[in-house]
Amino acid sequence: MASLRPSMHPLTRPRGMAYCPHPMTTQRPPLPLIFGFAAFLVVIAAIVGASLVRPQKLEFAPTPPGAWPSGGPGPDTVTLDTRDPSRWQFYSVKRGAISPPDTADWDLAFRRYHAITSGSAADAGTNASFEGAAEPAASVFTETVFARDTVNAALSRWYRYGFVTHLLRPNGHIFLVQTRGGARIKLEFLSYYCPGGQPGCLTFRWATLEKR
Repeated sequence: MASLRPSMHPLTRPRGMAYCPHPMTTQRPPLPLIFGFAAFLVVIAAIVGASLVRPQKLEFAPTPPGAWPSGGPGPDTVTLDTRDPSRWQFYSVKRGAISPPDTADWDLAFRRYHAITSGSAADAGTNASFEGAAEPAASVFTETVFARDTVNAALSRWYRYGFVTHLLRPNGHIFLVQTRGGARIKLEFLSYYCPGGQPGCLTFRWATLEKR
């Protein structure tokens, strides 16, 4: 039967025998790890808090059928019901909202959050205000591509999508539009929501584009 050897105190261990620290000795985690974990908790708390707060958004009822534009340089504010994902809603700067099949002289069209023009468009960015936007060089305008997925690249990103709130909000840009008939207007998106918070009421304002 093997004999049990008592543990040795470090001061009494024989020469040449290495001292091994107690296996249960613990070390503090490094500071970068602690700070990283704390930052992670702050981000999670911010995301959870944002999801619990009811976000504020502008809501507009659709413009009544038969409402005509003012006939002047504007601005005119319009809300179209774009909730039908299979049907474009057309708008004329001269006639207002147009009902199919009478769509010969439309200038703008919308389906859900998609926006196109019969001619071309340019993104003036956030540097220009709606009131101060003026006609730029024609080379900045982008034509609408009519295909299975009709799109105008300049108008396709008029919104920002909130991954936490799941809301579409205007990105604050001013857009310049040249219609197929030669008219030039400035365009600003205001909202995408109907009363009650339901999506699909696309609201915008437009005015005649002044020459520099």
